[in-house]
Amino acid sequence: MSVIFEGVLWQYMTLFILAATPWIELLLVVPVGAAMGLAPLPVALAVFTGNALPVFLIVFGYDHWRKWRSVHPKNEKTDRGNNRRAKALGIWNKYGLPGLAMAGPLVTGIHLATIIALFFKPERHKLLFWMTFSLFVWTLGVIAVCYAGLEAIQYLMSQW
Repeated sequence: MSVIFEGVLWQYMTLFILAATPWIELLLVVPVGAAMGLAPLPVALAVFTGNALPVFLIVFGYDHWRKWRSVHPKNEKTDRGNNRRAKALGIWNKYGLPGLAMAGPLVTGIHLATIIALFFKPERHKLLFWMTFSLFVWTLGVIAVCYAGLEAIQYLMSQW
């Protein structure tokens, strides 16, 4: 049975699944791929697609949830969340969607940042663009730092 799960393809699939898992962000998965000795480009592709796929599912799932919720309204008061909403709206107004998207992987995780952005009702194509662009930039940056760091460590170790 262990023979089935051996091989490089399974390692990349594991990185993809880890990247798609909420709270396990590319900031953790890319170094794992680098430490495993995997090639940078396939690691970047696996991690990027693993993080981006749930963003698209969240955005399109939110539309379905909102339609369902309009058919099944709640009888709950909404004034208890006004203070939190006001603070979040202030942050949104100061930094906007691009700021939330670029800070998302570092601060909250891209999945939670997408959910937060949805509550401000941005245009869907802008939300998907900024979240995907943010993941692209962060993936390239983390790949560059991890693999350059590994090369530097290997160079220093060979000098001893």
